[in-house]
Amino acid sequence: MDELKRKPNFFIVGAPKCGTTSLLHYLKQHPDIFMSDYNEPHYFGKDLNKLNDVHITEKNKYLNLFSKVNDEVIIGEKSPYYLYSSLAPIEINKFNPNAKIVIMLRQPTAMIHSMHSQYYYSGNENEGNFSRALTLEVNRKKGEYIPNNIDLIEKLFYKTYVYKLPTQIKAYLEIFNKGNVEFILLEELKNATDETYKKILRFLGVNSSFIPEFNIINPHKTYRVKIIRDCIKFYSPILGKMRSKCNINSLGIMKFIERVNTRYIVKSAIETKLKEKLDKEFFPIIKELEKIINRDLSQWYS
Repeated sequence: MDELKRKPNFFIVGAPKCGTTSLLHYLKQHPDIFMSDYNEPHYFGKDLNKLNDVHITEKNKYLNLFSKVNDEVIIGEKSPYYLYSSLAPIEINKFNPNAKIVIMLRQPTAMIHSMHSQYYYSGNENEGNFSRALTLEVNRKKGEYIPNNIDLIEKLFYKTYVYKLPTQIKAYLEIFNKGNVEFILLEELKNATDETYKKILRFLGVNSSFIPEFNIINPHKTYRVKIIRDCIKFYSPILGKMRSKCNINSLGIMKFIERVNTRYIVKSAIETKLKEKLDKEFFPIIKELEKIINRDLSQWYS
C-alpha cells in the first residue's frame, strides 16, 4: 500500500486517564475515521524510555498499523505520553505538519491518582500505596525502585507529568497551527458526551451527524491474582514479538486470561489530607493552564 495512504493525520496525544480510551472507542465507530487497533504505540517521542518491546520503534511497523485503511478521511492513533515527551510534537510535525491534535485534560490530582491505580493493575507500578508511590518519584528518576516489567519509565513520574503540562501544551500550540489543536476536558466527555463528540467530529472535518454507541470504556479495575498479572505483563511482549516474526495473528489468549484475572471495583477515595496537599500544589499549574487553553477550569479548584 502507498505510504501516503497509510500516513496518520490525527493524534490523541494525552493525557492518561482523561477519557482517551473512551474517545478512541467512539471515534473508531465513525465510517470516515480509521483508528489504530494497536493501543498506545508511542512511535514518536525518542526521549521516552520505552522498554519490553511493547511500543513501536520501526517506521514500517508503525505504518503497518494503518495497512487496513480504505477510504477513511481521518487516520489516527492514541498515545498519551506524546504529551509528556519534549520531542514528540517536533517529530509528529516533521512526519505530518498538517496533523490534527487532540489533548484531553482532567483535574491533576484526580488524574495522577487514577494513573497510579491503572498502572498498579497493569503491572507498571509495584507500589500499591499512592502516597508512597509519589514519594518514590525522586528515586525513580535516578533509576531506583523501578518495577521489573514496566514498559515506559515515565509512567512512574506522576507529579512530573502534571508539572510539564503547561510547557508541553505550549509546544503543541507553537509547533502546530492553533486551528489544528483541540482541547477536551474529561468532564465534558462524561457529562455532555454527544455534544463533545460532535465537536470533535467538526474539528476533524467529518460528518458530525453520526451517532456511535456511547458506553464506558476502561473502568476502574484490579487484578485477582498477582502472579497471573505479572506473567501476563512479562510474556505478552515476548509472544507479540514471536507472532510478528512468524507473521501470525493474535489468538487473544493473553487477553482472555487478563479478562478472567480482572475484577471491576469502585475506586478507593484519595486520602483527604493528601488530596488537599496535592490540590494546593497543583493550583498554580491549573491557573496557568486556564490561560494557555483559554478555558475556565474553576471546577478543578473551587
